[in-house]
Amino acid sequence: MSDFLHGNEMKSQTIAAVLATVIGLAVAVYAFAYVFVGDTYKSDSRVERIEVPKAPVVQAMPIVRGPVVRDLPLPEK
Repeated sequence: MSDFLHGNEMKSQTIAAVLATVIGLAVAVYAFAYVFVGDTYKSDSRVERIEVPKAPVVQAMPIVRGPVVRDLPLPEK
């Protein structure tokens, strides 16, 4: 049985797997550092909201509706 890192079989796949693992760990560390460390440097000051005056309510004209159609009993034969 050959050694995992020094064997002849699948050497390129082994290198690719190790490289992908290292890159994946680096991305994960960067993501966690960005989320957790980034929150500590945020300022506590809040932005004040300026209230926008509301537009006056205008009553719209009522919607004109068509005739009401009711179900009528069918004539008996």
